[in-house]
Amino acid sequence: MTVALAPTATPATEKHHPVLGIAAITIGALLSTIDTRVTNVGLADIRGSLSLGFDEGSWLTTAYSAAQLVLCLSAAWLGIVMSPRRVLLSTASVFMVASVFPPLTSDPTALLVIQIVRGLAVGTFIPSTIAFIVRELPPRWWTWGIAAYAFRFVFFQNVSSSIEAFYDENGLWQWIFWQDVPATLLMIVLVWFGMRRQPIDMAALRAGDWTGIAFGGIGLAVLYTGLDQGNRLDWLNSGTIVGLLVAGGLLMLAFLVNELLVGRPLIDHKLLLHPNVLLPPLIITVYQFGVSATAFIVPDYLTRVQGFRSLQIADVVNWIALPQFVLVPLMAWTLRYLDARLLLAIGLATVAVASWMNTDLTHDWTGGDFLPALLVGAVGLALAVTSIVTFGISNIRPGWAITIAGMIQTGRLFGAELGSAFIQTYVRTHEQIASNLVGQQLKAGGFSADQRTALLSDVLGSRAGGADNSTGEAMLTLGNLVRREAYVLAYIDAFWLIAWVVTAGLLLLIFLEPPPPNHLTPPRLPPVA
Repeated sequence: MTVALAPTATPATEKHHPVLGIAAITIGALLSTIDTRVTNVGLADIRGSLSLGFDEGSWLTTAYSAAQLVLCLSAAWLGIVMSPRRVLLSTASVFMVASVFPPLTSDPTALLVIQIVRGLAVGTFIPSTIAFIVRELPPRWWTWGIAAYAFRFVFFQNVSSSIEAFYDENGLWQWIFWQDVPATLLMIVLVWFGMRRQPIDMAALRAGDWTGIAFGGIGLAVLYTGLDQGNRLDWLNSGTIVGLLVAGGLLMLAFLVNELLVGRPLIDHKLLLHPNVLLPPLIITVYQFGVSATAFIVPDYLTRVQGFRSLQIADVVNWIALPQFVLVPLMAWTLRYLDARLLLAIGLATVAVASWMNTDLTHDWTGGDFLPALLVGAVGLALAVTSIVTFGISNIRPGWAITIAGMIQTGRLFGAELGSAFIQTYVRTHEQIASNLVGQQLKAGGFSADQRTALLSDVLGSRAGGADNSTGEAMLTLGNLVRREAYVLAYIDAFWLIAWVVTAGLLLLIFLEPPPPNHLTPPRLPPVA
């Protein structure tokens, strides 16, 4: 289970094209990110079209995302043992075929199974990318391979709103799933011509840590399911959530014990003591808190407070997505000359500033008011993600590749869910607290409440046909105003929380050590005579 940070030799008789391989992993990264986001954004359309209840629909996205975690620790190892080409060709084929069926059935159980199959397949796309970059690409291509890997973090997550809005506006909800078919077919063609054939390492495959793969993968998937459903089922007040978290925790404990006992562990536990292995996944989790500002809070505000439709929301968050075409390649080029830790610190600080800029939020804000913070955030997110991915991969050395790739993938998926679940629960609970506090100032029978109800009643009663029920409508309107302001206060608190969490995350950078000299580290100056 060792790999060197160098490309393997290619037989002279075989031709493959690295640029096509980069295009293939870019599409794989696109599918891994965009499919999850588009499905989440378009879940209401899916539920309505397939006659699913709210609870049934929520499990579709949970099953798809949780299944991706089953192979997150082992996909890089599989890519090395079986070759990225073989892994991606097989899993992409399964994913392409499985993506045809969701719009054709409304049976919840069948849909759940299909989503699990799709999640298992797509879960190999991004980890195989790391194996391809360090094993298959010539060193001069590494920077652009990482740029392709990092590009999807920000761009595809935010452009998903535009894609779903297009489907929604044109009644094409089926293409939430069917879009994957032509994209995956193109990916398969690019993998076929862009990645080198390699034989399977049968000895390594037989000696693999299969118990660790099972314990770790299933444990992470179960924990993810508990986190994803926690906000909906009210966390520890639900026996289902308690059971999922306990079961996932026990499986992860079994995984850790297994790694200590087996002769060839999947994850080298000794490496977890090294800060350059342990800290990047934690920094990625901090980064995901910053992402939630634009991935959840801004769209949620525009929906709840301003009543924006998906197409209008897409016009706003595109200001995060579109600049990535310029920013990510620029950041990747800059990292050839500057220490990734320095640029990572600047990126996280910029993300914190962008979140702080949104703390002036009021109920009058529309899309244009978010523009300055979105542009600042676009720079910070691009800089931070490109830097942390470059830093993580630049630490790969013989014996470290599988552990680092598994930890990065776990931090990417699990960290994203941890940040999302926390922020969503935080907004929900703080809205309830703010509603209660504001409502106490407007108690029925109190002067303030009666005065405002009377004023609203007069306004509503002046409308044609509105006099008969003007008092009831006034009370309902007043309640909606209280709820609106409570949500605004909750969003402001959430922006503050994100700014402070990302700022605190900067402290983790103090403990990072310089990576070993390689093609991803900046040129060293010659020693002074």
